[in-house]
Amino acid sequence: MKVSKPIKLLITTLLLYMLVFAVGKSPGIAEWYITNIYPIPATILSYVSALFPFSLYDLFLILLIPAFIMLVILMILRKIRWGKGLRILAYSVLMLIAWFYFAWGFAYFRQDFYTRCNMQQTVFDGDLFKSFAVDFVSDANNAYLIVTEINKDSVDRKIEQQYEKLKDVLKINYPNGKRKTKRMMYEFLHTKSSISGYFGPFFNEVHVNNFSPDLQYPFTLAHEKAHQFGVASEAECNLYAFIVCATSDDAQLRYSAYLSTISHVLTNYRKAFPDEYRDLVGLVDPRIISDVRAISNHWISGQNQALNKVHREVYDTYLKTNQINTGIQNYSEVVSLLISTYHGLVK
Repeated sequence: MKVSKPIKLLITTLLLYMLVFAVGKSPGIAEWYITNIYPIPATILSYVSALFPFSLYDLFLILLIPAFIMLVILMILRKIRWGKGLRILAYSVLMLIAWFYFAWGFAYFRQDFYTRCNMQQTVFDGDLFKSFAVDFVSDANNAYLIVTEINKDSVDRKIEQQYEKLKDVLKINYPNGKRKTKRMMYEFLHTKSSISGYFGPFFNEVHVNNFSPDLQYPFTLAHEKAHQFGVASEAECNLYAFIVCATSDDAQLRYSAYLSTISHVLTNYRKAFPDEYRDLVGLVDPRIISDVRAISNHWISGQNQALNKVHREVYDTYLKTNQINTGIQNYSEVVSLLISTYHGLVK
C-alpha cells in the first residue's frame, strides 16, 4: 500500500518526537550517548568549523532567514506548489531538530553532576552555608588582582591545560575535538542583550563576546568550553568554569573565577539570611565590590533593555523546554554545587 506524503511526514515527525521524548526520560541513555557517541560528531564538526575564521553557526542562522523568505516567494509565484513547499519547510524543521539533538542537544537529558562524578550532594544546612560563604569571601579576597590587560591566546591555552588535567575529576572526554574560539558575527546585538558568550551546537563552536571585560573573559571562555564537553546545565558549566579557573596556577584565571561567581554567592546568601547579608558584604574586599560594579556598569552601558528582556524570556523558555526547570535562574544554582564540592575539588 502506497503511503501518502503527508502521512510520511506525520510518521517522521512522530518518530523523532518519540525518540527525543524517550531519551529525555532516560538519563542513562542520554549519558551513554554523550559519553560514547557525542565525541564523534563533536570531533568532526569542531575540526571542520576550525578551518574557517568566522562562525559557521552564526552564518548558518543568518542564511536560514533568506532561505525561508525565498521558499515563501517561490510558493507565492507558484514556482513551487504550496503543498510541496510546506513539506519542504516541515522536513527542514525536522532536520534541524534532529541535527541539534544528535550533534549535542541530548546533553540536556544526561545524568546530573553528582551522579556522573560519584559525589554526594550536600543537604542544605544554614550553618554550613554560612561557613562556606565566609570561606569563599576570604578566598576571593586573597585572589584579588589588578588586571589591566589579558592575553586571550594564553588564557585559552591555560584553560585547555586545566581541562586536560581535570578530565578524570570532571568526567569529560578530552580532547573531544577542537575548541577554536569564534567571534560573534552580530556581536553588537548580543552586546545589547548582555550575552557574554554562547556555544553553537550545529557546528560545535565556542563563542565569546569581545565586549566582555578582561576580568570576566577567562571564566566565560571556560564556561563555554564546558558546554562543548557535553555539559548543558548552566549551573554545572559555571561550576566547571570555576573549578578550572580557581585551581589554575595563573592568578588572572583564579581571580576571574571568584569575581565571576561571588555575586551568585552573595545573592543566594541574601535570600537565605537577609538580616545577616550586610555582615557578609562587609567582609568582601571593597576593591572586589568595585570590580563587580564596574563589570555590571560595563554591560549596562551597551545594553538595550527591550532586547535584553526579550533574550531573557526566550532563553528562559528554551531552557525550560529542555528540562532545565528553573530556566535562566539555573545560572545561580552553581552555589548549591559549590557548597557540595568546594572543599573537595577546589581547596
